[in-house]
Amino acid sequence: MVAGDERRRMGQTVRFQETLRRLAMIDEGFVEDEAGLGLEPAAALALDLRTAALLRVAVSVAIGSPGVCLEWSVGRALAAGASEDEIADVLLAIAPVAGLGRICLRRSRHGDRARL
Repeated sequence: MVAGDERRRMGQTVRFQETLRRLAMIDEGFVEDEAGLGLEPAAALALDLRTAALLRVAVSVAIGSPGVCLEWSVGRALAAGASEDEIADVLLAIAPVAGLGRICLRRSRHGDRARL
């Protein structure tokens, strides 16, 4: 009986660690399947995907999301067709409301573009 309990606890630990790993890397399929959270905008939106993705960037900044979430949002916006200029404009547009402290830009490795 003790061995069975120990195996069950080890299985729970492995599942817990795998869940944390997949959440940390923002495994979209995992989040959608396991948590039932759809990461895509609803099909009935009046907004196009690019606009919805830009709004996600703004909301991520406004609620103080961690850097990895901001980078994910920016990546999704770029994939949806938003330009870097549009993302920068979104950040500038929300700065007076979100506060400059939430809009943290750092230079890319190449030094030519600002990134979240």
